[in-house]
Amino acid sequence: MYYFIVNPGSRSGRGKAVWQIVEGILEREQVEYRVFFTTYRYHATKLAREITSQKEKLTLVTVGGDGTVNEVVDGIQDFSKVTFGYIPTGSSNDFARSLRLPSAPEAALYNILHPSYFQRIDLGLITYGSWTRRFAGSCGCGFDAAVCQEALGSPIKNALNRFGLGKLTYVGIALKQILLFRPVPVNITLDHHKKLRFLRTYFLSALNCPYEGGGLKMCPTARPDDGFLNVCVVEGLSKLTIALMFPTAYQGWHNIFKGIHQYQVKTLEIRPEKPLPFHADGEPYTPEDVLKATCLPGALTIIGSIENL
Repeated sequence: MYYFIVNPGSRSGRGKAVWQIVEGILEREQVEYRVFFTTYRYHATKLAREITSQKEKLTLVTVGGDGTVNEVVDGIQDFSKVTFGYIPTGSSNDFARSLRLPSAPEAALYNILHPSYFQRIDLGLITYGSWTRRFAGSCGCGFDAAVCQEALGSPIKNALNRFGLGKLTYVGIALKQILLFRPVPVNITLDHHKKLRFLRTYFLSALNCPYEGGGLKMCPTARPDDGFLNVCVVEGLSKLTIALMFPTAYQGWHNIFKGIHQYQVKTLEIRPEKPLPFHADGEPYTPEDVLKATCLPGALTIIGSIENL
């Protein structure tokens, strides 16, 4: 049985249009399926929790953007009974880009209905206090989370999405935030023992995949199946250098700048000296002052692309 969780509002309504294409193919091929539509934030988490609480094995397909993927993986109850499929419809689609999944709805659905490759991938887990949340691609705090926070309610993003230019929203907001954001001291602990301090930190990301922020290759060597999170810290740079750095990040060349630090860890503790906003898969959350990220090795079985072989 195929279960579809669809975010019809993804990319200003593209999710609904993509689902209409998918639904037509499912009906034509007489595929047995059930579909559930999200209507509010975190609804996909609730739906995934309810769907995966049953005892049978199933294929759970997400139709939406990176934020919808985040909500679904956070709601899955028993990973051993779930095979995950993904049809991307968002503005960024960093998760699909990282796993080289088809972007066209027809190709993505064919890949799911006629799978030739299954991949076990890691997930990340964020913890602060008693609160936890999983993530599929990345989490982070500081400047990049502030960009996500502003983009979430941006009317400009909705307008650009109608022309397939939603990623430009992040570029514009990023340039604005560069001027407004004040770097802060941040202390981090790598794998419980290596302690580091950065005095002027713009942002810090823990990535399960190479890409975040609409195609920025922040951790070029990150792999979603190696049992590690890759960490990128951006600190000590001038605002002009930060602005010059971002274009190079689309190719993963930003590591040439002094002030870009890369690490590979299984656990990461972040202690900024003042609360910073943070995000999980581009979904912003309230500022926090202590955050822990942990890798969950091989947690999710996903219908992968033959390109990954």
